[in-house]
Amino acid sequence: MGIKHLRIFPALLLLVVPQALFAANWQWMAPQRAFSLIKAGSGLWLVDVRSEASFAESHIEGAVNIPAALLATKRLPKGKVIVLEDDSLGQRKGREAAVALLKNGHEKVYLLAGGIPAWQEEKYPVAGKGSAPIFRSVMPDDITWAQNNRIPLRIFDVRGEAEQAQGPVSQAQAVEGNNLPERLEKVKTIIGVAGKKGLAAKLEDSATTILIFPTAVDPRPALERYLRGVPGDVRFLEGGYAAWAARPDKSISAVGACPTCPGAKRGGEKK
Repeated sequence: MGIKHLRIFPALLLLVVPQALFAANWQWMAPQRAFSLIKAGSGLWLVDVRSEASFAESHIEGAVNIPAALLATKRLPKGKVIVLEDDSLGQRKGREAAVALLKNGHEKVYLLAGGIPAWQEEKYPVAGKGSAPIFRSVMPDDITWAQNNRIPLRIFDVRGEAEQAQGPVSQAQAVEGNNLPERLEKVKTIIGVAGKKGLAAKLEDSATTILIFPTAVDPRPALERYLRGVPGDVRFLEGGYAAWAARPDKSISAVGACPTCPGAKRGGEKK
């Protein structure tokens, strides 16, 4: 399997998320670099910090599973290059695990840039019962944490007009359209535009996309039908707006508007 040219987003990720925010000296490693080192037999340790169940379902080929909560208790060889990977939003678990390793005296600690979704997008080897890429969910507190830590996100509200009137999700952009398929097609166009150039456009492409679905819609089948194959990490809010409205921390309010995103004014719509 040939190694693809390095993409821009791992380097740009360093600009978007200063490591000083996390008080650690870990570094990002691009999937292409990690794959190249593995093929060359470098002996790096690729550690999956997710749960045993998630690891059994699907994982990067050659990775060893040590859940984040147990990593601090494990005696890993000092001096080895350790690359941590997971699929949480913004690699929250991986960041916490990296800090734990640094406190235990490890010096060569890396996070896989983009995590498992980025590895799968490169079509590098994966193993487990379900090796195909999936659309992952996020919880309200994941979004709050990501926004507080300046993790790049693009949040699209694809609910109908009546449900959107119940209230907004922080920083979500309302998508115009007479029905859900039409709104999803517009989202697909926005995140799937090819040939975009310039630093701002590439920074935007590195953001995780999160969709807010209508209450009566099962997100995964809808995403499989309309957004399968679009580039980047696409997720949905678990429990929709009801979960967001019920979250304990409601300190973040909806702010700003995106000039490249669909407007908030809509005509009559159907779910």
